[in-house]
Amino acid sequence: MIGFMEKNGSISEEDETIYRYALKSIWILGGNVVLSAVIGFAVGAPWYCLLLLLTIIPLRSDAGGYHASNIWRCYILSCLGLILALLWVKAEIPYQTAITVCLAAASSVFIFRYAPLEAENKPLDDYEKKNIGKRARKIITVELAAGLTCFLIDTKAAYTILTAIIWCAVGYIGWFIKKNVHKGV
Repeated sequence: MIGFMEKNGSISEEDETIYRYALKSIWILGGNVVLSAVIGFAVGAPWYCLLLLLTIIPLRSDAGGYHASNIWRCYILSCLGLILALLWVKAEIPYQTAITVCLAAASSVFIFRYAPLEAENKPLDDYEKKNIGKRARKIITVELAAGLTCFLIDTKAAYTILTAIIWCAVGYIGWFIKKNVHKGV
């Protein structure tokens, strides 16, 4: 497609790399959306899947966390995380509310304390750390409050929002492990 656009003069040869990157990004994003929808329907929780994505994406974008070394590992870990989160939301086990609230509260403190974590390919300067960290702390505060408030309306929605916070903290644990393994600690 990009080759055709270049041949017919729609784009210049210099812009080919930019268009290839944009097209690849669109395919990745579209693939994520479609795969997430399939998982949501397969697990029988499409609306909770959407709610989970709407809460974890902004939090993860600002808070940071573990980044897989390649796209396939990222896809596999993301799908596994999504499936496990949705299964937790659908589960009905004793003390599920207490477990979820305790893990989300601990996760919130962890994220609040360390946000943002920088990616290997995108180090943050002090200004970015301060501003992105501030935004991440606002997001975590709003999401924790929203999750707790949802217990008054829909317990499964509360589990969904709080599970997004927990999974973000799991990404933090992965980040710390990866960082220490690379250091040789």
